[in-house]
Amino acid sequence: MRIGLNLLHALREIGGGWNYIANLVAALGDYDDANTYIAFVTHDSRCLVPAKQNFQTVFINLNSRSRPRRVLYENTMLQLLAYKYHLDCMHWFANTQAIVNTVPGAVTIHDLQAFRDLVPFSRPKRLYLQLMMRLTAKRARILLPVSEATARELQRVLNVASSQMVVIPVIIDSRFRPATYKEIVYFKSKYGLPDHFWLYVAHFYPHKNHLRLLQAYHRLKANRSGPLWPLVLRGDPAGAEVEIEEAIAHLDLKHDVVFLPRLSEEEMPILYSAATGMIFPSLYEGGGIPVVEAIACGCPVAASDIPPIREFAGEAVLYFDPLDLESVAQTILKLQNSSDLRESQRRLGLGVVEKFRQWNVIPRLLDAYRWVANSKIQRSEK
Repeated sequence: MRIGLNLLHALREIGGGWNYIANLVAALGDYDDANTYIAFVTHDSRCLVPAKQNFQTVFINLNSRSRPRRVLYENTMLQLLAYKYHLDCMHWFANTQAIVNTVPGAVTIHDLQAFRDLVPFSRPKRLYLQLMMRLTAKRARILLPVSEATARELQRVLNVASSQMVVIPVIIDSRFRPATYKEIVYFKSKYGLPDHFWLYVAHFYPHKNHLRLLQAYHRLKANRSGPLWPLVLRGDPAGAEVEIEEAIAHLDLKHDVVFLPRLSEEEMPILYSAATGMIFPSLYEGGGIPVVEAIACGCPVAASDIPPIREFAGEAVLYFDPLDLESVAQTILKLQNSSDLRESQRRLGLGVVEKFRQWNVIPRLLDAYRWVANSKIQRSEK
């Protein structure tokens, strides 16, 4: 097969979406030598393409941050390129595909935030995304939701048949494993981190629920006689950073909260390994990649009781109601007070993560590509 990879939208600042794409494309490079991949990239995304003979890079001089220009290009010139390179299918990674396509599409669906009020999209952007996702749901040859929870939302909101979907979860590569003692000691020294700390990895979107986490932490600190581990936050500005800073000042937590800068890809597994526990109070996720990354590194996790986290982590995570401050606080306390519980959750997590390794995910993706390619052949024969 000749498979197109549309990476024109990919930017590091999209966070979990970037990680999902990077891990999947790298896994294709490791796993598949038989098919040919044509990757359409910008300056920002060309680093995602493996240096392998069956991967070809087509550089497009395009600013990915300009959505109108990118969308126009995807609906015009990219369609001509897809035809020129004789593609059997095109993989789109950002919830939508072009309005008219010269080759059939496989579309990754991360979530349906455009149909919820959790993210403060402008009205034009929300209407545009809703329209394009509706068109994509009708016209894409196959949809690739990142979780069963997202697949159920597609069925409920956009009336997508289960036969039109294949769930392709995040791939966790071998970098995400428990770090060595030496690596952890050096990392803590480099960033001035304490021996024990709570971690939350999420960009500062409102739906990531940082404010309730801070309020629950403040409640624990006020009512607990013993010390509470500091809270380390790793995330980029995404709309809620001003409110978070104001809450830290108002709740007098400036000595309890540590902000980390953006880390290298090599440092993220060490961060998870260094944390004594992770708190993940997000209100909505398509998949919850940081939870899976954390448990792969042996980090015990307390997380929101929402369907994607249950689906991905099962009993390897302690759950709380993300809207209930007392539920959040008591789960934090329960995990901090019991080293036996943390060790038990750690062992469970290391077992769960195997289903996210490339050898358990990529064969499903290749089957989906094959189905799309075969549908193109059948259509041409008619």
